[in-house]
Amino acid sequence: MSLAPEKERAANYETLAALTGDRTRSYRLLMAMPDPERPLYDAAPVLSETLGVPGERIRMLRRGIGEAFAAERLPVKVLFPESRRFPKECGDFFPVIYAAGDLSLLDGQRITLTGMLKPSFQGRSDAAAAVSYFMEHDAAVLTTLDDGIPSLAVSMLLKGGGKPIAVLSGPLSKCSSAHDAEIQGRIFASGLLLSVFPPSQKIERWLVMIRNSFIASISGSVLLAEEKDGGPSWSVFDKVLAAGGRAMLSASMLSVPSYTWARQRTESGALTYSSGRDLRRLLPKAALADDVPDLFS
Repeated sequence: MSLAPEKERAANYETLAALTGDRTRSYRLLMAMPDPERPLYDAAPVLSETLGVPGERIRMLRRGIGEAFAAERLPVKVLFPESRRFPKECGDFFPVIYAAGDLSLLDGQRITLTGMLKPSFQGRSDAAAAVSYFMEHDAAVLTTLDDGIPSLAVSMLLKGGGKPIAVLSGPLSKCSSAHDAEIQGRIFASGLLLSVFPPSQKIERWLVMIRNSFIASISGSVLLAEEKDGGPSWSVFDKVLAAGGRAMLSASMLSVPSYTWARQRTESGALTYSSGRDLRRLLPKAALADDVPDLFS
């Protein structure tokens, strides 16, 4: 069994990550090998001493992970830190990213949109207006396939010819339902799918936390349409805010007495959104050229 060089390298990394549980250490070990794109079977004796695990376990694990990569049907691209389109990371380190679809969406402006699973009418309205604005300004919208606001955003983007980037909480080719499979297929055809989970990874609920950390690490701009205090969307929003990114939340949340977290974030420097004019602050100046009046118009 032989894989493409990039997938041999990724399978090596995933083997080391499974053994160490440490992404940074695993990638350093991989890059210290004479040839990271050569299956690490020959290096098993040295790795066995370094990691304190039997060499046969290393070989068996690498074989199983390699077989999962070989069985992958989706045309997946692997992005490494030196890849031209590897997203700029600010936060947790994810050295291997799996992508399928239109990779050019990583070149332009992208806005991360997040929000609660059961939003109010106002929350849905705020999210819908924001997605429409981003589509008008040709910005890609990065979100998940979760219910609620993320699902609303993806639906609007697909129907309106927008640019969806969906980050999955499992491998790119694995789906938890027939509905998700249909949506992922449509995103693959017109947008981009991203994941930090290899094809050998089983889908488990706790992977959502890793997915959210990854989203935060590649998000320079995030819009939180609505979320209750303590809700999961805050894990992304707070990390972007703490890293100095453009973190904006819907102003309508400030009028809800039970949403104390929203008010606390604005006191910590979070931006607020009540109209399209506010959303301009999430986009680069180049994307706003059409909004500037022409002196001779």
